[in-house]
Amino acid sequence: MTDEVNSPASNGHETPVANDPRLYLRDEELERGVGLILAGERALSAAAEDARQAAGLSRSEMQALMAIRFQPGLSVSQLRTHLAATVPTMARIVGTLDERGLIERPRAGRDRRRRALVLSQAGSHITAPLASAMRERLKQAYREAGPDPVSGARRLLEALAG
Repeated sequence: MTDEVNSPASNGHETPVANDPRLYLRDEELERGVGLILAGERALSAAAEDARQAAGLSRSEMQALMAIRFQPGLSVSQLRTHLAATVPTMARIVGTLDERGLIERPRAGRDRRRRALVLSQAGSHITAPLASAMRERLKQAYREAGPDPVSGARRLLEALAG
């Protein structure tokens, strides 16, 4: 059921107030928000596409490297969950990135069985143009939106990411 906020209209009937901030909780607005977030992800990926191809990376390899770049120290299991990949697919991706010398897998803390994933120097070098392309696309969107929406978007994404 959709939550709508009503106010008296001049004709005596209740109608939604167009500028009421609570209208963002309506199902239609939530659906639009999900669609926009997914479109934003596609736009960021598209911005990095030329750099991805120049680096000779598959999309899955790029996603894994960028996840490690922005969250160094992830375990293979955490990365697999993050990318929604199967165990065999994740093993193949991590194996390929390791063989290419793009990641390192040092032992994580006291648990000597756990391996943290971090970018190697070569991995940092290969992801730099990808991150730069994504930053430029985000900067363009931020400039178009203005400072207040940027602040709100940041708070929204931080809340969404947990």
